Amino acid sequence: MSWSERLVRDQRRQTDCAIHRAYIRLAQHQPELEKFHQLLQVVRQRTPRLFDAPVCNGHHLGVEALVHLSRYRNWHIRPISDWEGTNASWRPVVSMLADRLICRYKLPVFLSSSWYAIDSMAERKRNWFVAYSRGGSFRSLNLPMVMTRKMEHIFLASQDHLHIEHGFRRAELIALGAPAEVVNAILSTRLATDLSHGEFWRTVWVFLVQNCRDIDPAQIGPMIDFIHAVRHERIRVETADGIRKLDPLQPLFSMKGRTVQSMLRLMNEWHRSLGKGGPAFFWKGLPVSPLVLDETNEDGLGVPRRWQMVELTSSSQLRSEGAALHHCVASYADRCRRGASSIWSLRFWRGEKLHHVLTVEVDPNRRAIIQARGRANRPASGKPLQLLQDWALKERLRMAI
Repeated sequence: MSWSERLVRDQRRQTDCAIHRAYIRLAQHQPELEKFHQLLQVVRQRTPRLFDAPVCNGHHLGVEALVHLSRYRNWHIRPISDWEGTNASWRPVVSMLADRLICRYKLPVFLSSSWYAIDSMAERKRNWFVAYSRGGSFRSLNLPMVMTRKMEHIFLASQDHLHIEHGFRRAELIALGAPAEVVNAILSTRLATDLSHGEFWRTVWVFLVQNCRDIDPAQIGPMIDFIHAVRHERIRVETADGIRKLDPLQPLFSMKGRTVQSMLRLMNEWHRSLGKGGPAFFWKGLPVSPLVLDETNEDGLGVPRRWQMVELTSSSQLRSEGAALHHCVASYADRCRRGASSIWSLRFWRGEKLHHVLTVEVDPNRRAIIQARGRANRPASGKPLQLLQDWALKERLRMAI
């Protein structure tokens, strides 16, 4: 059996399992179960490409959309029985289904991602969709950040493939006057999807916009990591009673009176402190295959290189990676332990010597590569970038950098 045939068979198996679990989830709610069954039959007959949707953290996103559209059956304003269907891919299918069932007014396509969202804000996003589909302004809803009229205009013009959180952050930054390189740098960090502490982070964005000419875009990600760590991340410490979590180092950290030079100095001092060790802890890796590639020299001479892409699954591995490439990946240990991030290392062996090349962050929920940093936070390029793209294609990971 070929690789493509195995892939198709595995997708069908995962789809069948997801449908079975959906019936179990809805078993105690007969009207929702009946609506799900009806939607499922129509989709199978008229738009089966919905089942090509990926599986993220055990959730088939196409089936998730059907489940949640069924749960919101009381908001349906049109029947599905006379829908003609479509040959479009799975994302447009979700948008068309939501538009058909719920919308009085046409909504931007990217808002339909709320129906297959599985994050902590998923239910809020679905409620936004329903409320906005009835008319009125989006910025009047119960949003995670203060949205101006300008932000609302930019947000609602977001590209179809964007997730809602990305749309929020992008609109906020553009409305504040951030240049493209600053927007792209911020959207490649955890703050692209983490919308908590919005009032504080807006002061950071203002600082970056005001000082954008004096800040290397490659330093924006590390600066955000530093600020997030000292202000918002609780500290794991080893005591006689086991591991305890203490309050963040500087929970009242403010941007008031800061300069670019002082921020870089504080960031570098914090970075050096990450290599001093601490209690080691481990986490489970992603169900994604590593990369191994033997590269011979064109002239057949010299020692060949063996490339590897491996997942880092302990805090000590992150510290070693950060020390080798002079960046702050060690600060991601708690995110990895919680399953919010997955960190991979692209390196190669030449003889008995190991060379670290890139540190890669994968967002498990979106199955997307959202960061790739080389030595001193340099962006990926050349052969390493090509290998990263090949690995992403093989493992069905989306490149979001």
